Amino acid sequence: MKTPFRAPLWVVLFVLPLLAGMGSIFGEEPADKIPAPERKFEAVFLDQTDVATACTSVSIQGNTFIEGKRGEGTYTVPFDKVREIEFLMKGSELRGIVRLKNGDPVELVLNGDHRAYGKTAYGTFQIRLGDLKRMSFPGGETAG
Repeated sequence: MKTPFRAPLWVVLFVLPLLAGMGSIFGEEPADKIPAPERKFEAVFLDQTDVATACTSVSIQGNTFIEGKRGEGTYTVPFDKVREIEFLMKGSELRGIVRLKNGDPVELVLNGDHRAYGKTAYGTFQIRLGDLKRMSFPGGETAG
């Protein structure tokens, strides 16, 4: 009769902490924890169901710029140059029409899994870029 396999204690002690932290590996982030950007911007998010959410301390992936591809290049456009971003699906690609404060539009291919973050009057906010219709910056950068 065979005895069942038993993992040595050191294997269990090594693997358990890795499994406990796998939530963040798979994109799950604590809802009450958001990145704290160095610069503070206000924005209004409009999601695909037409729910608008006004936020302060806005960032995308913890940064105060939108990043995307245009041709073979990768561009970053700082929030202080952006009036609004319109999000559109074209096939399987998420496109962002970035409307600059000077009136010029710039179209970028975005990562729809990137998250935008902010603080509301009643708590924290996070949303995938692929779930947005529009992001506008009516207040721009704020003090603090």
